[in-house]
Amino acid sequence: CRAISYFGDYKWTAYIGVPTMLLGTGLLIPFRTPDTHIGLVTLTQVLVGIGSGLFTTCAQVAVMAVVSHQEVAVVLAIWGMFGSIGAALGLAIAGGIWNNVLPHQLLVRLPEEDKANYMSVFGDLVQQMAYPDGSEGREAVVGAYAFVQRRMVIAGAALMPLCALSIFVWKNVNLKKLEREKGAQTKGNVW
Repeated sequence: CRAISYFGDYKWTAYIGVPTMLLGTGLLIPFRTPDTHIGLVTLTQVLVGIGSGLFTTCAQVAVMAVVSHQEVAVVLAIWGMFGSIGAALGLAIAGGIWNNVLPHQLLVRLPEEDKANYMSVFGDLVQQMAYPDGSEGREAVVGAYAFVQRRMVIAGAALMPLCALSIFVWKNVNLKKLEREKGAQTKGNVW
């Protein structure tokens, strides 16, 4: 919070975090393939982590800056509740994509002799791994996974602007000015 209050305006720090998250998520669209170097996938995850860290910290500061010290626990609990609802909606969308697209992709991609068992292949990781590396069955499973994961990343990138829109409703509080006017609400170390 010291770094955010140094600049005084946490909203602009959040505006840096959301595009960083969007960049990391957007880069996953072309990089989420089986032949992409793991370093590129790691880079995208680092960008998403930095962006989400900035956005999350600023969101917590945004809800704490407008209430008294006694109300901080309540607003953080409400913030956490809405974050959990958002995470549940995201998981529901991802699960819907996974459960509706992957079986169809397996049916399309599996060799003719395995097409009749596409649902058992879908539901059994051991059966998926039983295909030898380089075989037509393994390539079908890997291709289906890549197709579905790309669709999930596209959905995530499409919903990311909602984070930027949420920043517009935040009250713009200059933390540096607030600290000068009121002083710190609590002084000392918290450990």
